Amino acid sequence: MTTLNIGNQAYNSQEVADKMLTDIQFLQSRIALLQQQPNPNPKVLEIYSQMLESRQAVLGWLTQSEASPAQKMG
Repeated sequence: MTTLNIGNQAYNSQEVADKMLTDIQFLQSRIALLQQQPNPNPKVLEIYSQMLESRQAVLGWLTQSEASPAQKMG
C-alpha cells in the first residue's frame, strides 16, 4: 500500500483499507439483522446499502493493483 495525502494529513492506505473492511463487515451484519425483522424500515435499509456500496467502492480503489507506467500515461 501507499501513503494517502488528504489536505495536510498523511494516512497509510493499508490502515484506511482495514477501516473500510471493518465498516463493511459492520454494515453487512446490520443489513442482515434488519432484513430478519418482521417489518424492516426500507429507508434505513436503503441508507445502509448505500453506505455499504460506498465503502466497497473505496476499498476497491484502495486495493486495486498499481497501474503500469504505460497505463498511467495513456
